Amino acid sequence: MSSTHNQEKLKELLTQYYLNTNEKMVFLNKKGQVIALNEAAEEVFSEDNDYSQMTHAICRRCEGYSNEFDLMSCENCFLEALEVGNGSFQVFMRTKDDKIEPFTASYEVIDKTKEIYAFTLHNVSPQIERQDRRYQRLMMQKTISAQENERKRISRELHDGIVQELINVDVELRLLKYQQDKDELIDNSKRIEGLMSRLIDDVRNLSVELRPSSLDDLGLDAAFRSYFKQFEKNYGMHIVYHTDFSSQRFDSEIETVIYRVVQEAMFNALKYAQVDTVYISLYQGEASIIAEVSDQGIGFKLGDKAKGTGLGLFGMNERAELVNGSVNIDSQVGRGTIVTLEVPITDKR
Repeated sequence: MSSTHNQEKLKELLTQYYLNTNEKMVFLNKKGQVIALNEAAEEVFSEDNDYSQMTHAICRRCEGYSNEFDLMSCENCFLEALEVGNGSFQVFMRTKDDKIEPFTASYEVIDKTKEIYAFTLHNVSPQIERQDRRYQRLMMQKTISAQENERKRISRELHDGIVQELINVDVELRLLKYQQDKDELIDNSKRIEGLMSRLIDDVRNLSVELRPSSLDDLGLDAAFRSYFKQFEKNYGMHIVYHTDFSSQRFDSEIETVIYRVVQEAMFNALKYAQVDTVYISLYQGEASIIAEVSDQGIGFKLGDKAKGTGLGLFGMNERAELVNGSVNIDSQVGRGTIVTLEVPITDKR
């Protein structure tokens, strides 16, 4: 079979692919003007709009693209940074019916002499929707599992701690009525008083873990100071706390999110960092509240599989998103971890 015949056959196959593929294929010149596009591409680039007369035709429909770090817009645009075209990437395009759809895309030079580029798109909405549903189911399973584990923990604390103390008090009270000697009666009464004091502390500690009343009544600073004191007593970890505000109050949901994220970060440090001191800062910027929890522990490599269920890190991000906040985790092996929460300030309460 001759080389010419092979080339003609290849040309025919490529033409058929161009005409029949679901991929949206657009050819552009160095000015960004559309030279040609297949029928599939008309979902985005309609010939009615006469894109051939427009420079940077892609820009007319582009709503930004994403890299491995974040959603990008015109800054570092893939049209200028051609190295992006070395592989596929995700881009968001506005279709003719004014919907913004996600596509996998490539943008590559196909003729260096004539400076002709090929821009191809493949709609990935169904795949992303399936991934989202699968991710939601997975997170729901983890959430339910975490809730059940927390209920088991509370149940054990109630049974092994509070209930046992109540049983001891009950036994001591039953014996008390048989005491004849006044001094012995006084001693037993004091012992019962001590049992009741420990019982009150246990109930108070459990109540604080579930929802500290000081957070609702007095605000973040008071709630944190109370919680850190109890945390040090319960776990033997030293808390170094700095803040630049004390009595300010903020939206209840914001205060709750900050409290819970700091709480989760502290428990992560307790379980994994192998340290006896944690540093916590809470301060107010011009338009946000910033909370930082840091340790000088063993750290970890970002991107590695999370220890435990990984639900703690997920939960911190989910909580932050509820109030339009963000969580940043910076960790280095052997040097420690810094968890930073930033929450924009809304109306004060």
